[in-house]
Amino acid sequence: MAPAHAVCEEMKNRNFNDWAVALAVIACSVGLFLALAFALGGATFGKSSRVLKINFHDVTGVGIGSPVKYAGAIAGKISGVRMLTAEERTGSGDPQNAIQVTVSLNSAMPPLPADTFASIAADTLLSDKFILLSAGSSTAELSPDAVLQGIPPTTFDKLSRDIDVAIASLSKMLGGTKGEVGDIFERIGAVLKKTQALLDEAKPVVQDAKALAADARQLIADNKAPLSSAISQLGNSASSFATLANTGNKLIAGNEKKLSSAISDLKVTSENLKVTSTYSKILIRSLSQRPSQLIWGTSKPPALPSEQQILRSPGPLPAN
Repeated sequence: MAPAHAVCEEMKNRNFNDWAVALAVIACSVGLFLALAFALGGATFGKSSRVLKINFHDVTGVGIGSPVKYAGAIAGKISGVRMLTAEERTGSGDPQNAIQVTVSLNSAMPPLPADTFASIAADTLLSDKFILLSAGSSTAELSPDAVLQGIPPTTFDKLSRDIDVAIASLSKMLGGTKGEVGDIFERIGAVLKKTQALLDEAKPVVQDAKALAADARQLIADNKAPLSSAISQLGNSASSFATLANTGNKLIAGNEKKLSSAISDLKVTSENLKVTSTYSKILIRSLSQRPSQLIWGTSKPPALPSEQQILRSPGPLPAN
């Protein structure tokens, strides 16, 4: 049987292990809860490099901790939201500005262009909203103390209110009070009268056009036979010309080889004739100077040009 102090020591170790497991479970739960809270709150762990202030008419859907995106990428978060005073609203350039949002940007953010604008957007219809900064296009940088003018979101409530106002205005116009509707119908009547006057003035022009068209039809009817004959002759001439062209093409295509051969033979003949005529000129000149060569011959024949020299010469070669 185990001693009493050994049993007590075992009990203490078992209780310590139970407490350690319980504390580990609690710590893990707290860590997961904090991570989930940071994720849902859009918190960023990057170091904030600068802040940016944006004035909005309405910031419904966003608040402190909401993410800020630059051209779709996470760029920071909303670190402050405050209401503008009456003087600040007047001095902001747009009296409808009611809220100023302070944005903390990450250190990885590049300098913002001067034409950057901010809007409240959402990835989908059911997703959380965020502030979207455009990338801009200008090369000038935004001043560090500049305050951007934000574009408020278009909510369903605003759309429904605008539709209600439009329906009410339409109903009022159709029902009509004596001032506005009467003026509208009087203006419409004046326009109709002016239109009728223009139509009356255009009637003679239309009648003249009808008469001209009738004369043209009569002229065509009177000269229908000559025109038809001329058109037929033009058609026959075009057909004959096409036939002649086809015949010429066939003649050239059928005799192409023969023509090429004849041209080649003619070229050779002309070259031979050129060489022969040159040598004949040299021979005749030599005999005319010394006719005795026909009987006694000559000890030294005259120097003759080569055939290549004769053929390459642009003109006739001299007999000497």
